[in-house]
Amino acid sequence: MFAVRAIVANPTGNTTLIPPLLPSDQLDRGQGQRTSFWTIVRMLLLLAALPTALPVSVLAESEDSPVSILAARIGGHIHPSICRADDGSLVVIYKGANVLMVARSTDAGATWTKPYRIETSAVRPNVIRQVSKFEVYPGTADTLPDGQILVTWNYIADDKANDGYYERALLYTVSSDDGLTWSDQKLIGPIDGTHLGAVRHNVLSWNDDRWLLPLRVGPPRLFSPATGELSVFPLIGPEGTQHEFQQISRSAKGSLLAMGTVLLHSADEGKQWKSVDGFPAIPDKRDNAEGRYLTALSDGRMLVTWGIGHDNKGLRYNLSPDDGRTWRADQTVTLLPETNIAARYYSARTIQLDEQHVGTVFMNRDGVHFLKVSLERLTRPKKPK
Repeated sequence: MFAVRAIVANPTGNTTLIPPLLPSDQLDRGQGQRTSFWTIVRMLLLLAALPTALPVSVLAESEDSPVSILAARIGGHIHPSICRADDGSLVVIYKGANVLMVARSTDAGATWTKPYRIETSAVRPNVIRQVSKFEVYPGTADTLPDGQILVTWNYIADDKANDGYYERALLYTVSSDDGLTWSDQKLIGPIDGTHLGAVRHNVLSWNDDRWLLPLRVGPPRLFSPATGELSVFPLIGPEGTQHEFQQISRSAKGSLLAMGTVLLHSADEGKQWKSVDGFPAIPDKRDNAEGRYLTALSDGRMLVTWGIGHDNKGLRYNLSPDDGRTWRADQTVTLLPETNIAARYYSARTIQLDEQHVGTVFMNRDGVHFLKVSLERLTRPKKPK
């Protein structure tokens, strides 16, 4: 027989181990069987004497345990992105030494593979001339409807000091085996001799196998990978302005949300857009518009994750109960409030893991990290002061 013992949590967040109620040698000799009733009584009395509930703050601290995907001092344009593959594994992409790196998790983010290179991302495309100053600049990772994983990035060539030459080609690769191997790179654009530049938010799969590209500069574009054709996506706001610099997401109910300097909502595939009032993550500057990310949840709710400015601390979350039509700023939940987390140009990315959890990938000077979060925590009402 096993010795009977219990583990309980005390108000400080530490665990207390209750010693066996009978020595294990007595239990082995069967003496525990004659006193099993009193053993149970003693255990109940001990448990009753301990606190019955932990403060919410203690629970939060015990749950906030990020897992490091890359534990190293980093800087520059790392820009981690995350998607969930068809087999349930998680795939994180970020920039290494002028090459994109990929890490995978098959246990909902508890452990991660050693990061490995996407070799095609380090190759200079033929349309870009060779210069001494160049950069591989990460875009985003997305799972397509057919199960392939799409990764975008820029190859930047900067020879302005010599003759003014500067190009920023938009490239992509796909994986058909959940991020293990990758196709040769392909080019998106240019348009009228000008390359498209950066894609800073998710690529949205559109009807008829096209992709909706939320470009950093200029209007969103629809792209056909089959033909290479590009066309402007007419994102006309209620004031009659063609908007740019948007993350465009589709809710589980089919509505579209476009997040830029304002938040817009469309119930008719983008033919008409309405402004959404009360959105808690409106940026005070254009640059801060990049430090936000929309996540469509399977039950129709929308989640926004964001940070503010160069010196941001913590991850801010806010849920809309009705596919992004209404928001309550007073329901914002901040996790890891004392942790430095890159924001502004660097948006933390959140995806849904299952019906009860989301996961966020983020970066700071100490590396690239992942935090698994219970959705129940993000709906927990604030206690009155």
